[in-house]
Amino acid sequence: MISTIGSFAKLTSTTGRTLRFYDRKGLLKPSGYNEQGHRFYTDEDLFRLQQILTLKYLDFSLDEIGQYLEQDSKDFKTSLEMQYELLLQKQQHIERILATIERIRAIVKDDSTIDPGLIIVMIQSIQREEEQKQWLSDRLPDTIVQSIFMSGSSLEEKIQVERETTVGLNELLNMSRQGMHPEHPLVQERALKLTLSLKRLLGEALNDPWTSEMGSVFEEMKPQPCVDPEFKTYLHEVFAHLSIRREQQAAASKNS
Repeated sequence: MISTIGSFAKLTSTTGRTLRFYDRKGLLKPSGYNEQGHRFYTDEDLFRLQQILTLKYLDFSLDEIGQYLEQDSKDFKTSLEMQYELLLQKQQHIERILATIERIRAIVKDDSTIDPGLIIVMIQSIQREEEQKQWLSDRLPDTIVQSIFMSGSSLEEKIQVERETTVGLNELLNMSRQGMHPEHPLVQERALKLTLSLKRLLGEALNDPWTSEMGSVFEEMKPQPCVDPEFKTYLHEVFAHLSIRREQQAAASKNS
């Protein structure tokens, strides 16, 4: 059977553009050309195209398809096994991505005001959670690390704390963009609320998570979340003022 490019494309549910592309890539050359210079294809070309489409369905790259078409059946079977393992890894990766997105959606919920930059930081933190946990385990007591990552807590409890933290940071970010000074009463009030929320996460054993020795450990943590440098500086100033204010209140209470 001899087919023109149009009828061959229709027969194989592809397009003439696709067939020309495969020709340029060297995957499927037409069997010949007619007197008008038009491509024509034969049954052998049909078999080769079916091979290409099958391999493409199996997620082989075009370069891999070109290599595999030249191999014998034994080599192809080995390649198929390798492709199966690669697809399993890709499936696991996609499942991790979906779990991350589901967690972010649960944290953000219906709040459209959450800054995209904070969402990216959250995604990075989830992505690197195991790395960060291992890094902190080498530098902090196990009880503190377990508290930070809320080991033993349900996913719903984790999401609730993460939501409160995200909302608090988002409000402080908006305040910084509005030009509110770190020592502004509203800023300090929000910072205190966020600190109390974090204490529920980190435990009462941590006196001040922002200025304590553990805070310096977080500063050195690798991999480090990609937080906007200006906002990071703003947070340092906010919580430094909060710490001073609390020390002054404690001293005043002691002297009274």
